[in-house]
Amino acid sequence: LIMVNTVKPGNSISEETRQELVVTYQSNAAEKQAIARKQKEAGPLQPLVDLVPDNIFKATTDNGNMLQVIFFALFFGIGLILIPQENSKPVKEFFDAFNEVILKLIDLIMMVAPYGVFALLAALVVESPSLDLFRALGMYALTLLTGLFLMVLFYLLLVRVFVKFKPKKFIEGIAPAQLLAFSTSSSAATLPVTMERVEEYLGVDEEVASFVLPIGATINMDGTSLYQAVAAVFIAQAFGMDLSVGSQLGI
Repeated sequence: LIMVNTVKPGNSISEETRQELVVTYQSNAAEKQAIARKQKEAGPLQPLVDLVPDNIFKATTDNGNMLQVIFFALFFGIGLILIPQENSKPVKEFFDAFNEVILKLIDLIMMVAPYGVFALLAALVVESPSLDLFRALGMYALTLLTGLFLMVLFYLLLVRVFVKFKPKKFIEGIAPAQLLAFSTSSSAATLPVTMERVEEYLGVDEEVASFVLPIGATINMDGTSLYQAVAAVFIAQAFGMDLSVGSQLGI
């Protein structure tokens, strides 16, 4: 919040471009405002209620309900543990094989992902109303990259102090997963490579990695929290709202 209020990337957009953006997106404003009001009126325990799926099959078809899928997976796993091993063995073998198939499908998807990213960026460039929007997005990207750099330094500090691991060795071990993450912008797509690197190159036990990493890919999204905070303030600045750090923190 301090960084985005200091750099003010949204202020680079001209008034003419701002008006064009308002006209373009005003049709979706009412729907978004309704969702925001519903979220604001929700109680403090609503996230716990939302954690339990009404329909697990429906939850698996919606990327926004990944926490529900994880909750069911943990609950299902506890059930497998509590029944005799001879009864749970066929189910475990099925999911082990199913997991291998899914990982292979992700590998195939990643082979064509760069072309999809190119197409998305090409469409964004064509639909852009003016060049000053690219200037603002450049400042926005610079703010994000600076925040990511600070976050990486913080992670390396944790690794050095608590794990007693040399930062250089850690970076070398996790570098392929990080490069894939930057190229795909997907935690799920990066997960197989991450699990391979931490198990084979960083010495993490397979049982620990297979439990912690899938949950962390959905819950521990520090980069996403950075992006969403900067994006929210950037949009507010782009549409002419004067936000201070204090007001965003509720002070």
